[in-house]
Amino acid sequence: MSRQLDDNSYSSANAIAVAGLNLALSFENASVERLEKRLSECIVPEVKQKILHHLDQTKKQQERLRERIRVLGTGMTPTSEKGRLAIPEPPHKLKMMIESSSSDKEREVWESLNDLIIERAEAIMYRGGIQALQLLKADKKTIKELDKCLKEEEAFGDWLEKNNPKVAKRLMTTQIEDKKQGKKKMRKTTQEEKEEAVSAAAV
Repeated sequence: MSRQLDDNSYSSANAIAVAGLNLALSFENASVERLEKRLSECIVPEVKQKILHHLDQTKKQQERLRERIRVLGTGMTPTSEKGRLAIPEPPHKLKMMIESSSSDKEREVWESLNDLIIERAEAIMYRGGIQALQLLKADKKTIKELDKCLKEEEAFGDWLEKNNPKVAKRLMTTQIEDKKQGKKKMRKTTQEEKEEAVSAAAV
């Protein structure tokens, strides 16, 4: 009787663990899609390099999660569905205005901030998952694999938090300088056109 209870408890803990692993996998599935999109749009070389590195890490995280789901059994298969990432969603009209009027540099600053929010949210998810599995006295190998994922999310998040302000400042400074140069060029062109008109009238 005691052994049967232990087996049932183990089975129940495994089922909860697998459900949690599948939840994490659904977010990593969504992360791969977003990171690939960011990689194609990013205009800052050092950020692009970090995104490429984290994309590779995320694909490995997917494999770790799939492997632990298979090992723990319970009949649940690794999900291919995508969870909803923790990206702030502005009201529709404001979102349309931002997307239609923002420059490439402004969009990069905006998306880099979203990158940081996502990484911090994923770190919270992994930290909570590890704590839950420890309370359930779940498989130690699974906890170890989740800890690897946690450290990778924290490392990328730390890099973004440290470097986002520097990148944003550089992008916005460049944008302001570009606008100033554009205005100077416009004034020069207008002046030249006036001078040409005066010359033509004199003839």
